Amino acid sequence: MAQNRKEEVGPAEVATLVEVLKHEIDHVGKPLSTAEVGRALSLTQQAASSRLLRLEEGGYLERSRSGRGFLVRLTIKGVDELRSFQSGLSDVLDRPTGPLHFEGTVFAGLGEGGYYVSQKGYERQFVGTLGFKPYPGTLNLRLTSPEQVEQRRRLQFLEGIEVLGFKDKARTYGPVKCFRAKVKNRKAAALAIQRTHYDYSVLEVIAPERLRDTLGLKEGDRCAVDVFVN
Repeated sequence: MAQNRKEEVGPAEVATLVEVLKHEIDHVGKPLSTAEVGRALSLTQQAASSRLLRLEEGGYLERSRSGRGFLVRLTIKGVDELRSFQSGLSDVLDRPTGPLHFEGTVFAGLGEGGYYVSQKGYERQFVGTLGFKPYPGTLNLRLTSPEQVEQRRRLQFLEGIEVLGFKDKARTYGPVKCFRAKVKNRKAAALAIQRTHYDYSVLEVIAPERLRDTLGLKEGDRCAVDVFVN
């Protein structure tokens, strides 16, 4: 459940990338002003400029001076982000009718899952939404096929149970999305975290008990999880 500080690309940023792409297609070689972006997105010129700068710093677009304005182009990373969003939208429209079945091998995580799960701001919400207090740690599964990895990616775009982010005196904690799950008929939940050190080859699972102990799981053992998305 470890989170990093990578700049998140959400719907607002995607909308900005779409406007840049539309301008590229409709007005080849013509500078794009922040005022135009602001009008298209109902933003102030200052807010539009700030968003373009963040996307440029994140490598999603590039700007070059042209006269008194800038030529703005999507980078390969920016195009890939739009393709990923398009794919995710298709996933949502074609929502599965039954549980998603995952299989993977157990591995030791980064040791931060217990820290995050046990934070009171998360813990109270897990109890309220899932009906259980999670054991302070996650069961981590390394998915074993491209199909499983793609299925994990799909969770990122499906509507789940939202656990809100919060702040304490020390830091800010991001939102967490989860899905009810079963591990060998044991109550659990799969996490789909927006900002994490792991890629889509990893499925993180929480439960009211330490599943490794309850199910006798060891490093490298295979384990199956059914995730309910309806």
